[in-house]
Amino acid sequence: MPTMAQLVDRVPEHEREHVRELAENVLFMRNKLKETRAGIARQQVVMPYDNGGGQTGIRENPAFKGYESLLKSYMSALRELREILNRYSETSTADDSPLMRILAEAKAS
Repeated sequence: MPTMAQLVDRVPEHEREHVRELAENVLFMRNKLKETRAGIARQQVVMPYDNGGGQTGIRENPAFKGYESLLKSYMSALRELREILNRYSETSTADDSPLMRILAEAKAS
């Protein structure tokens, strides 16, 4: 099974740096999502607030807003990475796709 570096090397040179950076960002966001998910698992989606000036109520938990924003960025970057890698892939099955290999390699490390 090729390493992430070998998969990126299949991409034309003019796109390699972008693909490397994109892959690193995807893996970074994936790890942050996992950490964040564990941290907010027992929190409420909404929470009470009191601004100290007599205004109280219920608001969305900022941790969930941050998670949602990161998840959207992750999905967008993942989609872009998959499209680029699949363009230069020699594989035919989803389980053996370059993206699946990158994610498997990241999980193993």
